[in-house]
Amino acid sequence: MAELEIKCLTVSSCYTNCYVCCNKDTKEGFIVDPGDDFVKITNYINSMEMKVVAIILTHGHFDHIGAVDKLKERYDLTVYASEAEKDTITDTTKNLTSYFGEPFTVTPDVYLKDGQEIEIAGILMNMILTPGHTEGSCCYYLPNHGLLFSGDTLFQASRGRTDFPGGSDSQIINSIKTKLLVLPDETVVLPGHMDSTKIEFEKGFYR
Repeated sequence: MAELEIKCLTVSSCYTNCYVCCNKDTKEGFIVDPGDDFVKITNYINSMEMKVVAIILTHGHFDHIGAVDKLKERYDLTVYASEAEKDTITDTTKNLTSYFGEPFTVTPDVYLKDGQEIEIAGILMNMILTPGHTEGSCCYYLPNHGLLFSGDTLFQASRGRTDFPGGSDSQIINSIKTKLLVLPDETVVLPGHMDSTKIEFEKGFYR
């Protein structure tokens, strides 16, 4: 199994967790939710002397997509997102950019279906569709590493807001219960904001 080094960078005015992940065997890597701070992200990438091959997005809100286009221009990479999130990512009202600064959209290269398995930089992962925070929010589960990038679906002792366009409290609770809490207890959850947690700990809030 490839050794995966993960660096959490706090970006954007919303203190979003952007994860820069490097396969230490190949020095290839990927970025999860580059919400802003292009310079901070590229400085870290350069310090690691790694080749970035992809961006994976958990959803389309402004604080998770802000640096996508600049990174795509700087590096030869592929942008992945949930197929169900296409309307959110490409709509300036739904992606909230029309409310926070200059409206913009991004265009993913690959749209993934629920449960689709992909390999990026030699790392196997499954996209899990978890609607609720947005219509097409998703998480990425890395079974060989026991990791879950949960975006704004599941936080430590909390969950994502549902009062934005496309949000649904009943949906996000259902997503957490039926899609995430069924993962192994020891799974480490790396959320879009705040500290990491484990599935075992989060189960206590959804009895």
